[in-house]
This record gives sequence, C-alpha cells and structure tokens, in this order.
Amino acid sequence: MTREEHLAAIKKADREYYELDNPVLADEEYDALRRSYIDKYGVEDLNYVPGSAAGDFDKFSHPHPVTSLSKWTKGVDSEADLVKKVAELWPVVIQPKYDGLTVVAYPNADGSCRFVTRGLGGRIGEVLPNFISRYEGAGVNNSGYAVRGEVYITQEHFAKMNEELTAQGEEPMKNMRNAAAGILRRKERSPFVDYLSYVCYEIPGEDITPLAARRIIAEQTAFTATDMQELTDADNSLPAIENYYASLKGQNIPIDGIVIKSCQENSLAKFGYTAHHPRNGFAYKALSEKFVTVVRDVIWQMGRRKATPVAVVDPVEIDGATVTRASLHNAAMIKELGIKIGATVEIHKANEIIPQITRVLEEGTGEISLAVCPSCGQPLEEVNGQQFCVNPACDERLAQDIAFVGSKDVLNIDGLSIETARKMVAYAKTQTPAAELSYTLLFNFTVEMLESLEGFARKSAEKLYGNIQAARQNVELPRFIKALCLPGIGSDVGKILADNFGDLSNLADKIATAENPQEMLQEINGIGPKTAETLTAENFMQAVTNLEQYVSIAPYEKVAAPAGDYAGKIFVLTGKMAQPRSYYVELIESAGGKEGKAVSSKTDYLVIQDVNSTSSKAVKAREVGTKLISPEELVNMLS
Repeated sequence: MTREEHLAAIKKADREYYELDNPVLADEEYDALRRSYIDKYGVEDLNYVPGSAAGDFDKFSHPHPVTSLSKWTKGVDSEADLVKKVAELWPVVIQPKYDGLTVVAYPNADGSCRFVTRGLGGRIGEVLPNFISRYEGAGVNNSGYAVRGEVYITQEHFAKMNEELTAQGEEPMKNMRNAAAGILRRKERSPFVDYLSYVCYEIPGEDITPLAARRIIAEQTAFTATDMQELTDADNSLPAIENYYASLKGQNIPIDGIVIKSCQENSLAKFGYTAHHPRNGFAYKALSEKFVTVVRDVIWQMGRRKATPVAVVDPVEIDGATVTRASLHNAAMIKELGIKIGATVEIHKANEIIPQITRVLEEGTGEISLAVCPSCGQPLEEVNGQQFCVNPACDERLAQDIAFVGSKDVLNIDGLSIETARKMVAYAKTQTPAAELSYTLLFNFTVEMLESLEGFARKSAEKLYGNIQAARQNVELPRFIKALCLPGIGSDVGKILADNFGDLSNLADKIATAENPQEMLQEINGIGPKTAETLTAENFMQAVTNLEQYVSIAPYEKVAAPAGDYAGKIFVLTGKMAQPRSYYVELIESAGGKEGKAVSSKTDYLVIQDVNSTSSKAVKAREVGTKLISPEELVNMLS
C-alpha cells in the first residue's frame, strides 16, 4: 500500500478502537501496522494521541504525565532483548497489565476523589461524573497521593449486563475491552456502573518502588492493590513471565500482557524517559493463539458508504465461545491473502473482538467477488481495494446516514439507533415508494408514524419524537456542517469554516465572488485540496439548503483567541520530541497560535529538535524565511 493508504489504515484502526467502540484489528496486527510504517517513513506522522478528551466532560490537566509503557512482543522481539531489558532493570517485579480504562483517583481533603481518565497524551483527561459506588464517598483515598488504576468488567458481569440490555430491547455491548469506558463516559449514571472493578497499581509522579506504591495503596486507600511477584532470575525471566501470564488468563480478569518494573530506588531518575515512555519498566505482550477452520461463504455488510466482507467459517471453539465468522476487512485483503471459498485458513481472536483471518493454509476453489451493493443491488465503485456504494437511494446508506446524524457527536438524538433508522427507511419506502428519499426523512416522522414502527409503544414514540424535535433547534454550526453527511466534511472542518466565515451565507458569498474559490479556501489553515473541492461543489450548498429546511442554526460566536505576541502565529512541528506533540500544540493554542501542517511562506516557526537539520522541511523553512526553533525554545517562549 502507499504511504497515504498505510497512514489511513492506522488512523482508521485508531478511530474504530477509541471512537466507535468497535476495534477490528488484534493488538499485534495494530502494532505491526505501526511498526512497519515507522520502519518505512519514520515516527513523525504518528506523533499524535488517539482518543482525545471528549467535550462533554470537564477537562483536567494531570500534574504529572500518565504515561504508557514500551512493549516487548512474543514472536516479534527476541528473547535475548527481553533478558537484557530485565537485567538492566534488576531487581524487578511483574504485575498484570489490565485491559480496561485507565483512571487516576485524585484525593480531596476528606479522602473523597476526583476520578480522571488518562486522556490526551496522558496530560489532559476527563473528570468522570460518576464512578463505582463504593469509591464515591469520603475516606476512600487518605494517602495524599494520586493513585492510578484500571477499570474493567469481568466476563461474568459482562454477560449479565448484556442479558439485561437484551431483555430491555437495547443493543448489547460489543466487547469487554471498551465496556468500562462505555459505562463510565456517560453524563447520566449507568445502571451497570457497579458491575465494574477498579484495581490500582501506581502513584503517578512519585519515584518510588512498585512495592512501596502497593503498600501505600493497600494501607491508605480503599482501593484494591494489584497483584505482583518478584522475579528471582533474570536469565530465565521469560518462562516465569509466561507462567504468570497463563495463571492470570485462567482467572476471571481481562489482561493483555504483563508489566515488568524495576525495584531499584529512584529508578525513574536513573533510567529517565524516551519521548513517549518511562525507561524503568516495559510491558510483555503475547501473540494470540491461532485456530484453523474452513471458509464456507463470504457475506458483505454495508456501512455508510463501504461494503465490508465477512467470512462465514466452520464452527471453531475459541475462548469458550463458538465462532462462525471472521473479519476480512476489504477486497484487497482477500486478494492479498489468496482467500477463496473452501480455503483452510488460520484465524486468531484477541481480547473478545471478532476473529481475524491471518493466512491461508490450503487453497480453496470458489472465487469471491462483489459487483453490486449487498443492500440495493447497484454496482459498487472500487477505491484502493475497497468497495463503495454510490447509490444515494440505497436503503442501508440512508439508514446509516440517519443513525450518523443522530449520533452523539452530531445532533445527539437519544434513542435513534441504526435498527430504528432502518425501520424508518422501510416505513418511508412503503408510504412513498416512488419518492427520492433523503436522510432528512427522519425529521418528517410524527409520533403516530414512530408508534407504527415495530417495537415502539406510544410512550417510546413520544420520547423519540421529542428528542428529534429538540435536536433540530439552535444547532451549533460545526455540528450542522457535520450533519450534511458529506464525505470528508466533519465538525473539524465545520469549526474552521465557522471561525473564518461566521455563517454559511457569508461562506457562500465568499465562494461566489472569489476569483479562484478553491485557492481562497486552501489559504485557510486546515483546509486542503479535497476539502476545498467539496466545499465549492454544487452539492455542498444544495445539502445546506436541504438541511436548513429542518434544522435551525444557532448564531455562531467565535471564541476570542488569546492576545499576545504569538496570537495568530503559525507553528509547524516536525520530528521526534521529548514530549508528545499534543503537549506542544496545547502550548501553542493557549498562546493564541495555530498548528500548521506544512511549511509555507505563511509559517512563522518550524519547531524541530535539530535547528541545523537538512531535512526537506528545514530546507524549505530557510528558503521562505521561517524561523527554526527547538522544542525547548518553544516551551520557554510560550510558558
């Protein structure tokens, strides 16, 4: 794949995990995808942090970074490297690497806590409005220290929760991995919050041994302190780690590895940090167990635009569950692996997600092809090995757009699920079979129409109707623009347009009167050629006109940028730095500056570790008169 496709695949996986709660790549696949990109192109493009803090919760700046650990992966890295790492850190302890949501408990004077997620770069988290009941009172943390832990759900409680959700007619949660985040990251209190567990293992910002941290947690807080063991032999550390891992996997605890930490006094001061991780510890990760089965069929599932293949396989038992389907990602993957109907394949499953086909062991005979949309039957358009439906009247596309508009980040219509959206489209088709429908049909539904849908009673119909009507009023301009359902036009673009034009009529006037509208738009930081092309196309303003019939836009008030010497200045960051890129971007934006993506004559500063670098960005910066400064200089300037 090309560099752009490779980076897009990584960012897609980030979004599936952090935003959609629906990861499709196993951990080692994701790690391999990133590793191969870094090997080819360097780390610069990946110097961002997925899963940033949501705007619905109060943000909290951690006084000490809540850092992640570097990884050693079984089957990828050498045993000699692991032994060397352990020997350097010796003596060490090992403890579980829990697979849930990282939360730091900051104590108040009475021992009650503010519970804060790790958040953006381990620096800016979210203050959770609700937490596990037994930890919400006074006297929970009397240590005076912030305590870091992991919130997770056990298999038993996960199954019980989904049984209750199903009985209530609601969608069950997809996997254990993100269940804790799904329960806690809600404004209203979830009825399942007390199904969660919280285990603590670290005191951020304190350079003390893991054993000392465990004693503080066990003796001075009400939290559960993590289990840990001391290793006795560095040379034979791998068998000991693997035995410990196997024993934990046999328990009802979701883990995705083992943490190895130095027990030396002041180990953090001694070993220091890389740009992203502390050097006084690392994580062991095991590869997923592989299973063999046979591909019997391939079905295609339609999303908002893209058709995704799923293999139907002979039943195989994995982690106590019978698996009959496996992910194929896209047509390009089918071709690359050489998968055909009847092929014997190797699959694996990691952390409760859908199994992945990793390789073909015996070739099949039946060709796999897709020429039409599985929903509407119209021809598909192939782009970079993936199939897209281009029929605007496709039932599934309409339903997906309706559900998208109702999602939390757009109009936030509570109760408008994809299943309800499909029922709305089917109803509309029976009422006006010859009409050319749009996703805006959702705004035409009355209480009586909703009540006629399967599964709706009068009360539930009235509730959804009320939610739809409320969501139509005084919509923020960035959300309105996202609700247009145009490819590549989201709330980020909406915010840029709102800041620069104030309202859509002014945008339309500027486009109409500009000598070259696309060039005019591309002069705005954050708008590239494809976005400019979309914004100047006829169907953009047509989409605006159509949606304005149903949705009113709130007057937009631009938040005044901070005044100062650096207000409006453009900074481009490049290369590896001591802190995550988000740290420097926050400094820049706090000072009223803007982050640029590429060096141009409008760039004021290029932030680069080596100001004497001969990289292409550094050379161009000198050519156009941009000043080169180091990250340390940037911090001194803006602090």
